[in-house]
Amino acid sequence: MHDQAKALRQLVSNAKRKQSKMRVIAVTSGKGGVGKTNLTVNLAIALAEYGQRIIILDGDLGLANVDIAFGLTARYTIEHLLSGEKTIEEIILTGPQGIGIIPGGSGVQELANIDRDKLTNALTNLGRLEKMADILIIDTGAGLGHTVMNFLQAADDIILVTTPEPTAMIDAYGLLKTLRQEAGEVPIHVVINRVRSEGDAQATFKRLETAVLKFLDGSLDFMGWVYDDHLVGRSVMLQEPLGISFPESSAYRCIQWIAGTVTGINLSPPRQAGGVRGFLSKLLRAF
Repeated sequence: MHDQAKALRQLVSNAKRKQSKMRVIAVTSGKGGVGKTNLTVNLAIALAEYGQRIIILDGDLGLANVDIAFGLTARYTIEHLLSGEKTIEEIILTGPQGIGIIPGGSGVQELANIDRDKLTNALTNLGRLEKMADILIIDTGAGLGHTVMNFLQAADDIILVTTPEPTAMIDAYGLLKTLRQEAGEVPIHVVINRVRSEGDAQATFKRLETAVLKFLDGSLDFMGWVYDDHLVGRSVMLQEPLGISFPESSAYRCIQWIAGTVTGINLSPPRQAGGVRGFLSKLLRAF
């Protein structure tokens, strides 16, 4: 793993000279409880291990908990940025591996309603993320909410998290159906969480892919899977990401592999990255 990570860091370093714009990746799910936030947090750690500078935007309005997953307490949120009380540098929390966390909460929704002067200030602040990170990961809310869809339409890539459970698969398909209509140009990458074997993961993805090909006339990318691992629950109770508390666990090994694939997206993107300004422009148009 060490040799692979070293080689990948060198590839990433070479790629950065060719592509300077930050990529925006939205992590989403059709329903809650499938492990979306845990994947987001640990994916960020694995990417940081590969030498990537990572910032997470907590975009879940109802259950904003990325800071909790890191064992941190947010004193300020994006609401303080939008009001002009604080700068982007003042609201960002610093987690393990130098990962930045932007606490979101209800302030994310307020982006659609602030006045022009405050909007200009907010965009100036958010524009500085371009120099602070290689990848911005948005942990969206689950389901088909308006704000969730706006994030997904504006992102460079979407990672859809599901499990083999029938209810999770049905909700994932429902989200894919809406994405096909609303965000047809954004590449969708599927991660199957809590699987017992590679065979289970492959079979689950095949069922989802077959439905998409038959009824939605679209395509999916199978990004990988994460094994069902009791250490995930223990890390949650410790309020410490799996990659910090149990880095040798089977689940985190899977996430490290997925991180390599994500970095591959960055090396050979299906579409040119628009950077944070491109993301914000698309997001505001959606609102």
